[in-house]
Amino acid sequence: MTKQSRNLAFALDPRTKLFLALAANGMIFTAPLVYSLLMVVVASILLLFEGKWKFVCTFFFVYLSAGFFFGQVKNLDIGTSGTIILASLFLMYRIMPACAVLYYVITTTKVNEFLACMSRMHISNKVTIPLIVMIRFFPTVFDESRAIGNAMRMRGIRLFSLRTLKNPVSFLEYRLVPLLVSITKIGDELSIAAVTRGLSTDTKRTCVAKIGFRWADAVVWAYCIAVVLFYVIPGLTGNLPSL
Repeated sequence: MTKQSRNLAFALDPRTKLFLALAANGMIFTAPLVYSLLMVVVASILLLFEGKWKFVCTFFFVYLSAGFFFGQVKNLDIGTSGTIILASLFLMYRIMPACAVLYYVITTTKVNEFLACMSRMHISNKVTIPLIVMIRFFPTVFDESRAIGNAMRMRGIRLFSLRTLKNPVSFLEYRLVPLLVSITKIGDELSIAAVTRGLSTDTKRTCVAKIGFRWADAVVWAYCIAVVLFYVIPGLTGNLPSL
């Protein structure tokens, strides 16, 4: 079995990805931490099948490091500055699972597949077009940020260089100001591109993308529903720990 055929075998329908994102965010922001970890396991496995093992390794390293340091310092008297750092670690510890799931959904969903999915669900264009712009917005911003970083490194402006440590405000100026200007242009360009391609018309569109439910979709749906039921029905959880 080739790499492409393996990816097609584990490729999920966009509707399954939406359900995974909704279920994961619901568990992350309402349920104990152990339920969000159960949702992250699915996203991590799917990302590994997509060949994004570097992201998975980096995510778990940062996530476990944030959780370890948060557990070490949460009961210490560390003052105001320490409280800010502690709050940041806690925010990372709770938000990063949602970011991992959304990263999978955004990076593995093509615009034409998502458009076909929304069309089959009879969703209005007033909802579809903003979502399509959002899906393309974040990857474009990441690419633009990477390009700005490369340009700054060519000029000797690095994050951990002596020049930056002497004047950290200049680094923020060189990185944030071009990025903010690019973000405003990117949003306008993506909106214009969506209108130019006729996405705002009410006529029925055709799509060459083949979407549909496969066995992988059934497995993900069953897993997510089981996690939600474990949380909703307390008697099913047994001795499941709450973090």
